[in-house]
Amino acid sequence: MHKRTDTTINLFIDKLDKSGVGISLMQNENVCLVPYTLPGERVKANIINKFKSKMYCSNLEILENSSERSNNSCDHFTKCGGCLLQHWQYENYKQWKYNLIRQPLLKLTPDIKTLDMISTENYSRRRAKFFLRQDNNSCKLGFKKYKSETLININNCIIIDPEIMEFMSELKNASNKSFLTNEILIFHVNKLDYGLDILIQTNKSLRINDLINIFKNFKSKIISIYYQQNNQNPELILFYNKNKLSFGKDNVYGLIPPAGFFQATKLAENELIKNILNEIQNKNEYVLDLYSGSGTFTLPLLKNGYNVYAIDNNKSSIESLIKSSKEQNLFNNFKYNISNLTKEKIETYFFQNFDMVILDPPRAGAIIQVISLGKSKVKKIIYISCNIQTFLRDSKILLSYGYKIKYILPIDQFLYTSHLEIFSVFEILN
Repeated sequence: MHKRTDTTINLFIDKLDKSGVGISLMQNENVCLVPYTLPGERVKANIINKFKSKMYCSNLEILENSSERSNNSCDHFTKCGGCLLQHWQYENYKQWKYNLIRQPLLKLTPDIKTLDMISTENYSRRRAKFFLRQDNNSCKLGFKKYKSETLININNCIIIDPEIMEFMSELKNASNKSFLTNEILIFHVNKLDYGLDILIQTNKSLRINDLINIFKNFKSKIISIYYQQNNQNPELILFYNKNKLSFGKDNVYGLIPPAGFFQATKLAENELIKNILNEIQNKNEYVLDLYSGSGTFTLPLLKNGYNVYAIDNNKSSIESLIKSSKEQNLFNNFKYNISNLTKEKIETYFFQNFDMVILDPPRAGAIIQVISLGKSKVKKIIYISCNIQTFLRDSKILLSYGYKIKYILPIDQFLYTSHLEIFSVFEILN
């Protein structure tokens, strides 16, 4: 168990850990973890919790700044838990993040080709999850504090698309005037082609008319609002326009279900699709898209005339993919299946039907599928990952089965964090 404590201590920050948190190495072999610090800094910290040899601290005061410290941070930095590294000069942060994937890969395969990292811009994130809590006297709307359930009011954010922030501002103003519930509400907001698609989640029942009355006069461009209680099927309560999202640059679109997954930024989406299309050698190749979602890669492939088999564990995503492929006359070259890819292993013989396999798993990676996939000797695998550690683990497995990494492309679409999008190409050695 974590032991609660409250002790103030002065520390020297020796380095950053893989998540971007400062580490102070103690003489007694304990390690102090202090967020929002940089190597070489001296800080006053409060020890909050202790677990084995690790002491978790809050950063009370910077006593001696690093020369690499930047003052270009947003108003909520160190309060909101979304960003950990805004305080670092951008070029230093960028090099550190690039090395998070480059250095361990060099140990795995010394001749690895790592392309220059592509970085998205501020205000480019198209998906957001935030929280609303009301009481009789006030309203809080925003994100949670770092490693805490404490809700932090957010008035602006340098990461999120301004149209989402505009909606949040309107929602806060309306919530100060109209009381809905004393329970925390969760909002999932996706920016699609025609505006914002919104899912409201709650454990307690709300009056639908009260929700509708709050949103009907908003100036924000809302296309649909869904209401979901206790993880039941979402209920559509307001509809203005289609849940359409264009993919890539080939005039093709998907239909995104409520809170459905798609790439966080348009730049990353375009780069991933472009590199996938560049890796296909002829029109006759048969492609398997694992963890397909609503078709970010499947639909551009179909649009370009390729045969695609898509598998995902989310029924709503596959149903949306079927519908969008039929609407665009792309269904003839398309097969699909709904399968729990976390628990249900795809057999090696099935993988052998394909010329190329794309997999874009969640952060936990795809260890069950990768073992079977490695045995199949499919000639080309495109592995897209948002978790460096599980990517390295799964890469070791593929390399052990005789694959070679052709190249990797790091994409920083999760600014000021340790999270990184990785595009990689594995080819079987003859």
